Amino acid sequence: MVTEEDGPRALERITDSDMVDGVLLLNVSHNDARVAPLRAARQPGALVGLPRDTDGLDVFDLDFGEAARMLVDHLYQRGHREIIVIAPHEHVIARGGAYAWRFREAALERGARYGLRMFPYYGETEQPQIAEALNAILDARPTATAIIIHNDAMIAGLPSVLNARGVKVPDDLSVVGIFAEDFGRLFSLPYTAIETSPDKLGRAAVQALVRRMKDHAAAGMPVVRFIAPELTDRGSTR
Repeated sequence: MVTEEDGPRALERITDSDMVDGVLLLNVSHNDARVAPLRAARQPGALVGLPRDTDGLDVFDLDFGEAARMLVDHLYQRGHREIIVIAPHEHVIARGGAYAWRFREAALERGARYGLRMFPYYGETEQPQIAEALNAILDARPTATAIIIHNDAMIAGLPSVLNARGVKVPDDLSVVGIFAEDFGRLFSLPYTAIETSPDKLGRAAVQALVRRMKDHAAAGMPVVRFIAPELTDRGSTR
């Protein structure tokens, strides 16, 4: 487990030594600088997160595009035609968080296919900006009947904002999101959501890495595997 900020150099130092037999990269970004030294290392590696170049690597990630399509389908089938979409903060996009734009673009494309009015926004990460942004968005889109939130900080702050505005879910506004089950339990979020499945991702990546550590040839060709999203309906859509 390496927490040094200088990820590529730390990875080279560790793989050049006899400290480890395999490497697991987490939070992999689109142009992750750690991928090149991992590919050059003698030890096998596995990634959680989708880089631009997956050649020769075992890669595991949630199918964020399909997750977005499932949520849009869920709302469309219930008659919603004007939907707010709140994405992660813009800095997530800037640093190469491919999952953020994969989800956002898939949601907007699905909405366009159905002829829906989709209102995309980037979210915030800290208070009081979270509450201010949510209020501004809801004020700007009074005819929207549903909201999709792909931003942990924003969805955690949503209940208090809606309560202060006197907005009832799902009577006045339908809410869906994408977050880990443990996160939803921590903040008592009563919203229908796609489970981000960090446990499944971690387990799959470690199992693949161990297989290569034991017998690289027998492990076969590297794989890029997307974990299928699962929707949990908590009754937050009408």
